[in-house]
Amino acid sequence: MKNFFKIFLFDIFILLLLFLIFETGLRLFWKMSTLAGELYVASKNRTLRYELKPNAKAGLVSINSDGFRDREYPLEKPEGAFRIIVLGDSETLSVSLPLEDTLPKKIESVLNLICRQKKFEVFNMGVQGYNTIQELEMLKTKGLKYNPDLVILYYTFNDPDYPEYYFKKNFLNRNFLTARYLQYRIKKALIKRDKRLRHIVSDEEAFKYLYSAGCWDYTEDAIIEFNAACQQRGVRFVLAVNTEMSSAVSNFREGYPYWYINEKLAALQKYNIGVVDPTYLFRDGNYNKFDLTISLTDAYKNPRANSIIASYIADYLINADIFSCNSPEVLS
Repeated sequence: MKNFFKIFLFDIFILLLLFLIFETGLRLFWKMSTLAGELYVASKNRTLRYELKPNAKAGLVSINSDGFRDREYPLEKPEGAFRIIVLGDSETLSVSLPLEDTLPKKIESVLNLICRQKKFEVFNMGVQGYNTIQELEMLKTKGLKYNPDLVILYYTFNDPDYPEYYFKKNFLNRNFLTARYLQYRIKKALIKRDKRLRHIVSDEEAFKYLYSAGCWDYTEDAIIEFNAACQQRGVRFVLAVNTEMSSAVSNFREGYPYWYINEKLAALQKYNIGVVDPTYLFRDGNYNKFDLTISLTDAYKNPRANSIIASYIADYLINADIFSCNSPEVLS
């Protein structure tokens, strides 16, 4: 019997030793995939995974010293300033456009034009490839320290993507990389297998998968947490929907296959989240999609589209009493 306990304790000791060696190895060497290039650097924050490189420059894009695409801002908000932080992915970052043509700066321009009694500062904190979980972490680690008055999440339809990076907040995941690593590998394998069995090929099929396979649940929770994090600081929060203009969209009426996603996002208003969706403007105005994109093959918004969206968002902010403005007319 004594020999049995000795062997049992020895086996436990070996397992613990192997666990510690594996855990240490993960902490030293394991990194999830990150974007490469002049603008990006691996992040010490394991949720973000990568960040924009401070003071980097590439093409039309210049990154400031705090690691986002904008001019330098002091942490202390100037007297009389109304600060808005816009978080999002490549649609917000907009590497193909000059800074002044990006959506955050278009919003800044419109608001400063129609509300001259205020000074609006609108930060572009978009990062290519970020999902909602990463955007939430960006808000917590970088955005809130600038003491914003309003936070806008510019939501794109692929934001629930890469669900293998989502980890539930429990004791194991908070404290042990081994638990996160095993879940990551298992999830990645299961998702790859699931997509293969469902024969997912097109963007339209990929979106249906994201909003029906549980990925949306994680994203919805993150958006609700966005709102809660802002409320705790006395900051208003608005979800702005990025109108999808990819190849599956031929027009914004009968040729628009994603209304089920817009309806899911609109339903977030039941959590007292402000939702502004320019897609309805494009539908009712019968806009031509190709007049709003950079090119026939590039579905990213052009300056005209960003101007229209910025005016629509500004109109919403005024009508929702986010701030007072003596001139409620918004540019068309």
